[in-house]
Amino acid sequence: MSLPRDHSPPRSPTPPTPPTPAATWRQRLHHAFSHFVFTAGAHFYAWMTWTPIWREHCASLADSFPQVPSPAALETDDAGRTRLRILDLGIGPGISGIGILDRRPQALVIGLDFSRTMLRLAQRYLRRAGLSPEQLPLIHGDVLHLPFPDASFDVITHHSFLYLLSQKEQALAEMARVLRPGGAYVFLEPRKGGSLFALLSGDGGFRFKLSMFLWRIFSGGFGRFEAAGLSALLSAHGFVAVDLQTTLSGLGFLGKARR
Repeated sequence: MSLPRDHSPPRSPTPPTPPTPAATWRQRLHHAFSHFVFTAGAHFYAWMTWTPIWREHCASLADSFPQVPSPAALETDDAGRTRLRILDLGIGPGISGIGILDRRPQALVIGLDFSRTMLRLAQRYLRRAGLSPEQLPLIHGDVLHLPFPDASFDVITHHSFLYLLSQKEQALAEMARVLRPGGAYVFLEPRKGGSLFALLSGDGGFRFKLSMFLWRIFSGGFGRFEAAGLSALLSAHGFVAVDLQTTLSGLGFLGKARR
């Protein structure tokens, strides 16, 4: 199996607005803080999310993926059948990618993260799940400069990722570039509103509830989404048929859109 490589310069669907010097510094500090937190806390995050309920919740994203790959798909399985090409952004310790393969074992899932510590943990958890590096290739990279050619994937997905980014517009432009026309964009992001008490009072073990409690606090600092603003943001970058459903007792959006 060969991975797609970038042979063409990135092209953004919408021209970016040049940031002011103050905005540039805020973005750099935001990025540096995110990198520090998710590197220093990588082992704790991996321990907290390596649970059946987390894995199942990540796997549920695959229910919104298309059933068949693009007719122009270049990736094939051992039987010569074309298979869905999925890019999992911010894969972290690998739980999301492993969950997706639980539902779509014939798909090609490629995981990307900017934290090398997270990727080393992902390699460990892949082995625990009985998966080889060929089944879920892991790539160190930056969502602002994705190392793939245009229209490389049938699906782009992420779990609690976009809200962490200071340069959401540039990231979405890159996602739109590498997603094929008609491809699916499926994600989960924090939502303004909802009931943390209702979630913590429901089913789920200690680690899952702890992760939800910390997610709520953390997303309050980085910023949660409202439906109108998130829909407008996606539409401005070439995504259509945006569908936002509430999940996790209203704390999150399960989002779907097409390129």
